[in-house]
Amino acid sequence: MVLNQVIYVDRHIYRFNQTETHAKHDAVVSFKVIETSTNKSSEWEAKEDVITSVNGRQIKSKVAILSRNCYREQLQWYPIVKKSDVLKLVKLQVQGSPSQVLFIVGSTVNGKTPVTYYYLNELTRGLKAWLLVPETSLLGNELSPDRLLSYQTVDPRNTVFVSNSVAGIVSATQGGMIQTLEQFALSQGVTAQYQVNLSAEEHILSLKTQLKHLYQLPLTGLVNRSALTFDASTAALFRLAALPGIVIITLYLVLAVQVSEYKADSAKQELRVATKEANLVLNQYQEINEMIGRYGRLGENSPQSTQLLNVWKVLAPMYELGVIFSDVTQQQQTVTLRFTADSASRALQLLIKQGGVTNAKFVGSVRRQSNMDAATVQFELSANKLSLPVEDAIESVKMIDREKDKPLLETP
Repeated sequence: MVLNQVIYVDRHIYRFNQTETHAKHDAVVSFKVIETSTNKSSEWEAKEDVITSVNGRQIKSKVAILSRNCYREQLQWYPIVKKSDVLKLVKLQVQGSPSQVLFIVGSTVNGKTPVTYYYLNELTRGLKAWLLVPETSLLGNELSPDRLLSYQTVDPRNTVFVSNSVAGIVSATQGGMIQTLEQFALSQGVTAQYQVNLSAEEHILSLKTQLKHLYQLPLTGLVNRSALTFDASTAALFRLAALPGIVIITLYLVLAVQVSEYKADSAKQELRVATKEANLVLNQYQEINEMIGRYGRLGENSPQSTQLLNVWKVLAPMYELGVIFSDVTQQQQTVTLRFTADSASRALQLLIKQGGVTNAKFVGSVRRQSNMDAATVQFELSANKLSLPVEDAIESVKMIDREKDKPLLETP
């Protein structure tokens, strides 16, 4: 498909013709003539996909490779480093030329930039290809500086010499004082160690191979600007086709803007609802965290083990006998009890009788005030042994008093 968009221009116009062979991955590449001159009035007979034109040749191809017979080379150096300035100067140089001129800007060397001009002759007149590529620039693109190239054109009587020097790719046709590669090298001031000689068939194959590297060439100066201009009929047709296209594109853009605004409003509404819900969730999360913090601080100040029910089972019998409690403190299983009673010893006796109470003892001295004993008792509490009912505990204490038939132990 790519080769169908490429033509080769010499005294005839050719296309690449590739023929497969029996050998694996092997093919024979040759040129096939698609247009020839038939009379002296510059009328051309069209063959295959060639368009007949009296004033020139028009070929349906995007790329035209120009034979060395189609142009004359000229190399010039400019003391300019900036490439944009070089391009401006080159466009001024080729603007007034009587023939079409292609150019390639080389790399700057010692503050100077080389430019190779290709002045086209009548063999290229009427070509409508978008890109015009001199074949020497294509063949010399991959040529190393230590090599010289010579090849035969389609016409075996013509031989072309090519080298890749500091100034860029230079070439010359065989004739006059230049008959060999050595004479060509001397004329260009080039020293090379290797020589490459291509036959006409090898020249065609090399062109096809180098087409893969066409993108490496600076293509700015190789564009065929005459093929990109519109004639009056084409411009009128373009205007007729452009108006409906502009209307359709405008309507599409207006519709696209409306749809985009609607989608944007919907997205904003959804974003507002989502933001409100997110704020509500965040507030609830913050309140939960505050409650957890408060409960944590409360837990730090609360006792590690609270057995209020078991303590009440112990204190209830004493409360029934008129003991007045002023302070009850519990730490683990140890309970400290401050109370006032008619008899502290009787109260201690009643406490000892309680199931699950062990190591009951007075802490400090017992004081007698206003016919009442004030004392502090400390005891240990075992919850699983609190099995004695309150009434039984009280009755047992009263039984002890009746047996003694005397007052309880006086407070020391």
